[in-house]
Amino acid sequence: DERDDDENDMLEVTIFESRRSFGGIWRYDDAGDEGKRMKTKDRPMYRNLRTNLPKELMAFREFPWILDDNDFGDVVNKGGDTGSGHKSPPPPPSYVTHRQVADYLDKYAKHFGIEKYVRFGCRVTQLTVLTEDENKKVEEMTTAVDEKKEGSNHGEMQSTPSFYSCWPSISLEWTTVTYEHVNGNDPTPRMQTHRETFHHALICNGHYSLPSFPPIPGLRNFSGRILHAIEYDDPLDFKGQTVVCIGARASGADIAKEIGGVAAEVFLSDSGCERWEEFGTKGENVVKRVPRTSWIDDEGGVHFSSSASSGEDDDGSTQKKQEWVVKNVDTLIFCSGYDYDFPFINEKSNLELSFPPGERRVQPLYEQLWHAQYPSVSFIGLPHSVVPFPLFELQANAVVSQLLLQSSSLSSSSLTEKETEGLIESQVVPLPSLQERMEKARLDATSGGPESPGRVQDTHFLGSHQWDYCLKMAKIGGVYDESMEKYIATNKA
Repeated sequence: DERDDDENDMLEVTIFESRRSFGGIWRYDDAGDEGKRMKTKDRPMYRNLRTNLPKELMAFREFPWILDDNDFGDVVNKGGDTGSGHKSPPPPPSYVTHRQVADYLDKYAKHFGIEKYVRFGCRVTQLTVLTEDENKKVEEMTTAVDEKKEGSNHGEMQSTPSFYSCWPSISLEWTTVTYEHVNGNDPTPRMQTHRETFHHALICNGHYSLPSFPPIPGLRNFSGRILHAIEYDDPLDFKGQTVVCIGARASGADIAKEIGGVAAEVFLSDSGCERWEEFGTKGENVVKRVPRTSWIDDEGGVHFSSSASSGEDDDGSTQKKQEWVVKNVDTLIFCSGYDYDFPFINEKSNLELSFPPGERRVQPLYEQLWHAQYPSVSFIGLPHSVVPFPLFELQANAVVSQLLLQSSSLSSSSLTEKETEGLIESQVVPLPSLQERMEKARLDATSGGPESPGRVQDTHFLGSHQWDYCLKMAKIGGVYDESMEKYIATNKA
């Protein structure tokens, strides 16, 4: 890293991005290396996707969402008459396309000058928490550099304990690929491996890359096409087919509705459904909402079953377990979500971290953000069923505030006097002791999430509980005040 010339920069930051541009999963048309279109669809964006949250709610608090004229699409020139013979401007669309989200993130990055911190085309392959001996060497090198800087600018530095001896440093390894053109032939890829040590690692790799496939008895009997929602792109691929979408949350419901316009039949299998239902616009292909997919018979018939005890009928009699079957299904689409995945964390990482496939639970974590034992490793964006960007912003603020707080308390040379006073005035809430963090992490990992009765898969579910979580992050980060209270209350409303 190179220290930025801006005196307001208090941390040296490096961002590793495996792709060649900003936007992450929102970059639907990412060209990839050497301008070649991606061969395999590896992100959940699809052709006609629009957000299921209004842009006014999605935006980062520090960067309001403003659309350009060319973002209005089909609504341009469809405004109302103002009474003077002129058309009024059309209302800006609240539910925007994936391209508009990607454009918003580009503008955000440009506005805050983020690109100078980013190393594009870098894929992190290994994260390792340094041992005590390795950490001492890093501390000695850091102290020597600080002494040299302080000696040349401020005279002798006071001898104080280094903050980095309390939170272990992190070694990262990553690869880059360059292409060499030799004698006019096709470019030859050349991979290089790099390694560097950092004092803190924020893991921001999202949780939409490793598809989750729940086990379904008899799946081997199905002879049609099987795919995951991450592979879905164009509803016309399913024209005239009978399709079953397994999973009825946001993506499942949206994909079923899209396909319903061209398919012969669409069944949306919802584990929370107890009876056969139909929804859709009359005159169009209606989507059938059915209970969970329970098994597939020897002939490939897909069976749906209600729970054993599913309440009472209108006449007060107890409902019995029911089962339905659909034959001649052409395609199964698993809209069953994703597992958390950290391919760079393994047995070499010197980091106890559990995230078994199917559980959708990462542990041990303090407040779903910091590794409970080593808070120098943090995870941005693990909670799901949330408004993402504002929550990410508050999580990031909390992490940075803790870093600066620790640095100001353990090293007199890390921050200026003005910066230290600012942290004190902001009333940052320090992280509790190791014992308290580990106990809180244990309770969170066994709670089954905020709803009762809980289940392991909902450990990181927040839903309506996200607003209390955001308030907690604001307090930990020292940014809680009346305006923040109103901002979160408005989003909640």
